[in-house]
Amino acid sequence: MQSKTFFASVIKATVLSLICSLVGILVFALVVKIMALTDGTVKTVNQFIKVMAVFIGCFFSVKGKLGIVKGAVSGALCTVLLYTVFALMSGSGIFTAQTFADILFTAVVGGIAGIVAVNLRGKE
Repeated sequence: MQSKTFFASVIKATVLSLICSLVGILVFALVVKIMALTDGTVKTVNQFIKVMAVFIGCFFSVKGKLGIVKGAVSGALCTVLLYTVFALMSGSGIFTAQTFADILFTAVVGGIAGIVAVNLRGKE
């Protein structure tokens, strides 16, 4: 029974993070189209969007025990899925050293969000 709630929480957090990421990226794509932004700015804002999306997804979906694990798995899974979607759209390779660093980074962000969610929202 415990594994069902674990996976349900991870899937819910991952889906919410993906939705937030895609919406944020689409809105930012409109901004990029209108304004001339440097590559550094685009990379920074994309990273911020991803971090906020993972945090929001984990914060509103992670409940109960193991918040750090649920959040870390959700953050990593969200990033893997995002890279896969964008690689399929662009037709390029997806896994580089930067990709693995990004997966690790979002896993840490997800873990922190899971800790915050469990401690602020309660252990329902």
